[in-house]
Amino acid sequence: MKKFSRIVEDVDNPEVSSPDDAQYDEVLEEIKQYINSTIDSAGGEYQTFIESYIKEPDEFEIEGLINDSDIYDFYLKHRNQIDEILNSIEFYQTTPEESNIFGLYDFVIQGTLKAVLEFIKKL
Repeated sequence: MKKFSRIVEDVDNPEVSSPDDAQYDEVLEEIKQYINSTIDSAGGEYQTFIESYIKEPDEFEIEGLINDSDIYDFYLKHRNQIDEILNSIEFYQTTPEESNIFGLYDFVIQGTLKAVLEFIKKL
């Protein structure tokens, strides 16, 4: 959901339609903590990990977002921000079948991981 003030800004300035990153501060901070925890246990450098994850997200795991149940809990905790960022990249414009997803639970998990990738791009 957008805040009323944000909707007014969009109407007053239509060429600026990207969501305000400040609304993502809480979720970005949690993802940073997960990444730092991953680096602490596996080694590496923060910026290198982010760049590598953006290039090949399927090749890397982030502690706290490994198990489907943890990913689902993350979605429940941050569903408004996740739904908004997925909407901004038009994730919902493709059908689950086009994304090779054949179950509701898998759709939530894959969508959440896609949102995490988009959040990491903002770090």
